[in-house]
Amino acid sequence: MAGRIPREFIDNLIARVDIVDIIDARVPLKQAGKNYQARCPFHNEKTPSFSVNREKQFYHCFGCGASGNVISFLMDYERQTFVEAVETLAETLGVDIPRESYGSENRGQESNLLPLYQVQEKAAEFYARQLREHPDAGKAREYLQTRGLNDEIISHFQIGYAPPGWRSLPTTLPADQLLASGLTISKEAGNFYDRFRDRIMFPIRDRRGRVIGFGGRVMGDETPKYLNSPETPTFKKHKEVYGLYELLATRKKPERIIVVEGYMDVIALFQHGIDYAVATLGTATSSDHAELLFRYAPEIVFCFDGDNAGRKAAWKALEASLPALREGRTSRFLMLPGSHDPDSLVREEGKEGFDLRLVEAKQLSDYLFQHLSENLDLNSIEGRSTLHQKASPIIGKLPAGVFRDMMQARLNQLSGHGKASSPSRNKSHRSAVQSVQRATSERAKPSMLRIILALLIQNPDFFPLIDAEARQELERDEKAGELAAKLFSILKERPEIHCGGIPEHFRGEAEYGLVLKLSVLEIPLSGLDARSEFSATLEKFVAQQKTMLVAQRLEWLEKKAERIGFVGLDEAEREEYRRLTRRK
Repeated sequence: MAGRIPREFIDNLIARVDIVDIIDARVPLKQAGKNYQARCPFHNEKTPSFSVNREKQFYHCFGCGASGNVISFLMDYERQTFVEAVETLAETLGVDIPRESYGSENRGQESNLLPLYQVQEKAAEFYARQLREHPDAGKAREYLQTRGLNDEIISHFQIGYAPPGWRSLPTTLPADQLLASGLTISKEAGNFYDRFRDRIMFPIRDRRGRVIGFGGRVMGDETPKYLNSPETPTFKKHKEVYGLYELLATRKKPERIIVVEGYMDVIALFQHGIDYAVATLGTATSSDHAELLFRYAPEIVFCFDGDNAGRKAAWKALEASLPALREGRTSRFLMLPGSHDPDSLVREEGKEGFDLRLVEAKQLSDYLFQHLSENLDLNSIEGRSTLHQKASPIIGKLPAGVFRDMMQARLNQLSGHGKASSPSRNKSHRSAVQSVQRATSERAKPSMLRIILALLIQNPDFFPLIDAEARQELERDEKAGELAAKLFSILKERPEIHCGGIPEHFRGEAEYGLVLKLSVLEIPLSGLDARSEFSATLEKFVAQQKTMLVAQRLEWLEKKAERIGFVGLDEAEREEYRRLTRRK
């Protein structure tokens, strides 16, 4: 891994780049007053509701709610990772990305990545050529034909053939790079032999199209039937899936992604018009897989064989996807009949039959409770108690929010524990942030707190207007005090930061979504300019907080007096009570 990109560099990069130019190069914009508009690239619409603000360096869609800065746009529109988006912007400005210090081992690994991508691309081209030309490739071509694959689909996935023999790869390819990429295996005396021999070869590409590894399949009864590249600097099985690059080349914004177990499943589905399937790479579905796929589609359908191994794989996939199931995301489960796998089923039933089965795939909630309720008598106290005991920690893995509350309510209903009509209330900071998020989305006039935070995020130069007393009151607020404290720390450390750079300091944290909403919140200015509105609202907020503290203190004294009598208060408390009563 490379060293971490310095935060200051990211802030400066966002400040220097023009979001209008970046977006306009991908989605043509038209000027509308001080902003720029287009039809939203993130949802279908007939009239433009996608707005880009050059001054704030922000975009916002008033239709679907998508919003963010230039990094967010590249990540969502071009499906780039955070680092890839930073690299794109740096390349646009013609600047090099600095890295914070890291060890020599990592530095050497990073410098070797490009040659590894290149040697694997050349190997993929070699294998594809061998499938067409090698005298022993006839059985491979015959096998692919029996599986129903035509030349077009073979070319699309660049399927190839590794010839028999210990050394078939071109000698022009550097031996050290072949070894580092897992294409060869070392033996004694410094010699090497090919890892893949007499196998049909499936190049594995990352979402940018770079060959990162291979899967090889035998045509007879040899074992293992499938052999994958080992873990290398470019290939991490728990982070990559097969077929994602080919999927995105066909569908930029898929409505759903099907997860299957094998290369041939992906290819067979693709050939039958179901071109939105991917496969895990000889490993169980991981949370990294789920997060990766949810970046590209709001729904994942896990499709596994109906045997015991398939059921185990489905349950592992369910557990892996739980932390990624935020609002707007869903996962479903399709268990196939008999001895079928997706490849054999789609060839037997065709696209229409497979589509019908997809419609009937179980929602995660139904699959979870059905699985956990097996062999339990829910008419008995013992059975309901066991269900609650088994399901509670699983539901606890879901992100806090409406979906988790509803899952908890469903569990309470099935187990008879608590009141099903009263979803659990999470008192954590994350839930507090979400309550503010929901309030922010309301069309009512924003509260004073929201106005202050929104104006400050949109105008970081207002920070010096906040004195120590106001800062203390804002940080004490139970709804967004922690957000305010983090924001003040950022503005103190980065006095020159731009509005568009602030969300990057919250990316990956509970407050990130709220910061995005506040960044684009329209503030009614009551006839004042933004700076005056900020100062006036801040003054009112502090006064309100003081009044609330007075009321709380007076209530405490009144309750104490009710318990022990007014004469039971000491002299200072009686005087305070009189003073606060007069003030009230």
